[in-house]
Amino acid sequence: MKRKFIFGAILFLFLFSLTTPAYSLRIRARKARSGGAPKVSSASRGTKAYVRFRSDRQGLLISISDFNQVESVSYELLYTANGLSQGVGGVITTGDSETKNLYFGTCSSGVCTPHQNITNARLSLRSILKDGTVILKPYRIKV
Repeated sequence: MKRKFIFGAILFLFLFSLTTPAYSLRIRARKARSGGAPKVSSASRGTKAYVRFRSDRQGLLISISDFNQVESVSYELLYTANGLSQGVGGVITTGDSETKNLYFGTCSSGVCTPHQNITNARLSLRSILKDGTVILKPYRIKV
């Protein structure tokens, strides 16, 4: 009887050591109204940004709207993959709304290869308003 209990306890501990953690966005995560992935919302003086994971979790979707007071928005995604620093960045200048797809990987000639072992993911949105004010909104992303 005692051997069965010890064997069961060891099996129980072994099974729990094999579990994988659930990942989500870290800042102000909340469920989308449609029941989809968590969204992060940021509004600063008229510009709105929604950041969420792609459905395959291989990147981020950034939706920016309300360019009334904004001249440009620059974005920068930095992360470490397999011990190497990686990143992507760009600028959005005008429009009613814009959605950017930031991929955790590299693409060449139509073939995309995802990066593995991603850590230290950080996204920064830098808004330059028409009056010259610069607003920086950092995000920490738990991948």
